Amino acid sequence: MPTAALMTLLALGLALGVLGWRNWRLRSRLSAHVAAVIRLEAANQALRQTADRAEAKSRMMDGVLAALSDGVAVADTELRLIGWNHRFAGFCGLPRQALRIGMPWAEILRLQAEAGEFGMVDPDAEVARRMALLRNGSLLGRWQRERPDGSWLELRRSALSGGGFVTLYTPVPAPQREAVSAGHPELAEAFRADWQARAPRLIAAAADGDAAGAQAAAHALRGLAANAGWMALAETLAPIEAAAQAGDLPELRLLAAQLPIEPP
Repeated sequence: MPTAALMTLLALGLALGVLGWRNWRLRSRLSAHVAAVIRLEAANQALRQTADRAEAKSRMMDGVLAALSDGVAVADTELRLIGWNHRFAGFCGLPRQALRIGMPWAEILRLQAEAGEFGMVDPDAEVARRMALLRNGSLLGRWQRERPDGSWLELRRSALSGGGFVTLYTPVPAPQREAVSAGHPELAEAFRADWQARAPRLIAAAADGDAAGAQAAAHALRGLAANAGWMALAETLAPIEAAAQAGDLPELRLLAAQLPIEPP
């Protein structure tokens, strides 16, 4: 066979070999791609099933929360709001449109303080005090507090296993009311410290003839005493507040001077 013809056959054979190898590589890649697509579709299907189950569970939980007669709020380990029902806002004096996922609990407390939910208090100091109690676990358990409209709420707060807490808010009929600090020595001590800080301000305002300042201080102390369960002190403050409101400075000074610096 002539050399030229042999070389042509060899070149043709080589070309066919290369084409065959490339075809094998393409088929291998296609097979691998098809296998990857199948695995991805299976993973997507599993993910869709998991998402469907999570969504169904979420709808069920939303239904449960909506059906509860209590207000409910859930906070995570960073003390941020992660769940609530529509009664939570109404029971706590919060604008419903202000609530959002991830809302810091300090922001919730500030809205409550500014709305008068905790009486005549300094919002900054009240938020700081309550956040400190939340962080050290003092505000877990069960207690009651009076709202600005005279109604009462029972709060039941429990820690969650993964961190954070859930709180139930329940309206309390008059016969079932009790002292806010009952069973909570940390709260009782906080109330005592608050009283010891505020009472001298009332006495000083009365002595200075500051009727408006004395009225505000007496009102705040009345709320504090009622929440702490010191009903005798709350009743003692009523005529002091009335004298301040009437501008009766001699009566105001006389009554305020008899106010104890140390609570029961």
